[in-house]
Amino acid sequence: MNRLVNIQCLRAVAALFVVMFHCGLEMERIAAATGQATLFDHQRWHGGVALFFTISGFIMVVTCRDAFGRSGEMAAFLARRLKRIIPIYWLLTLAMTALYLIAPGLIRVPVERASDIALSFLFFPFARPDGGVRPLVTPGWTLNLEVYFYAIFAIGLLFRRAIGLTLVIGSITLLCLLRINGAFNAVPLLFWGDPIVLGFVFGMLVGVAHDGGVRFGPLPAFALIAAGLALILTGGVRSLPEDALFARLAESLPATMVLAGAALGPQANPAKAGWRWLVAIGDASYSLYLVHEFLLRPMRLVWTAMIGDAVPLWLFLPAGIATSIAAGLLSYHALERPIGRWLTRREKRGMSGSAPFARAEAIRP
Repeated sequence: MNRLVNIQCLRAVAALFVVMFHCGLEMERIAAATGQATLFDHQRWHGGVALFFTISGFIMVVTCRDAFGRSGEMAAFLARRLKRIIPIYWLLTLAMTALYLIAPGLIRVPVERASDIALSFLFFPFARPDGGVRPLVTPGWTLNLEVYFYAIFAIGLLFRRAIGLTLVIGSITLLCLLRINGAFNAVPLLFWGDPIVLGFVFGMLVGVAHDGGVRFGPLPAFALIAAGLALILTGGVRSLPEDALFARLAESLPATMVLAGAALGPQANPAKAGWRWLVAIGDASYSLYLVHEFLLRPMRLVWTAMIGDAVPLWLFLPAGIATSIAAGLLSYHALERPIGRWLTRREKRGMSGSAPFARAEAIRP
């Protein structure tokens, strides 16, 4: 579906932001171990997660435009979403579980309870013994928030579109406000109420504008994208805790500007080589997001032990990016895509495909 090719390109940008963040983090650790200077502030690239959340909110609204109030759509929606995220994430969680059971000293993840492993598979937030609210596969913390969003959105599908969208937006916003005002202290509610989830709401609003026919010309769209990216890379509220409202808005609002420019502006031509590569990385963005950390950490250990300061530290950046992209594409084509196709074939044998399903598959949410 070429009219939304920009969204796939934006997925690639979001994934590469996250890769840049973790490359910078590992380079900072190499610099500390070898006495070299840190090359750049990796925190500037943290906005990739905010981009992913706004994209997710947008995609849910656009692909489910005709699903609200229709019988059976709630279950069908959840089945599609879980089919999309579970397979590769569970494979990685299984690998981490096996590694922990065989050689717990080789992983940094503190696991003391069997329930931690079970909750990791169930996308349910829990506090690690060290206080961090992260699953066994650390990048999966965003998936815990995605599944929370899917659950609320699925309930919204039970109603007419206007009511359903209002319910979803209102529920997410209310939980954030309650969390900000200290209304509860339970770990799951604190986690789900993190203001970062407002990115879903902002993305949904862009989706509503898209479905309402709002469009931008090339110049306004480019200006929004450029300004949004500039704010993400130069903004941020470092003096506040990461999960403070204003700190989160400093990433989510610029991310929404980028999304609006990409979604409502003229669409790129996927036949051109440059865009084709971005679309390919966008297709593999989920795999890239999940697997890249598993490669960058060993790369850092090898670099520190065997290379040190013998070569310029900046070379770690292109090496880390190239390795991450290669691993993400391999994971997508060897695991994620074949498993997804196999599950789709099984699903089609049991039920006829629906229009919303076809649209969702067309733009690979």
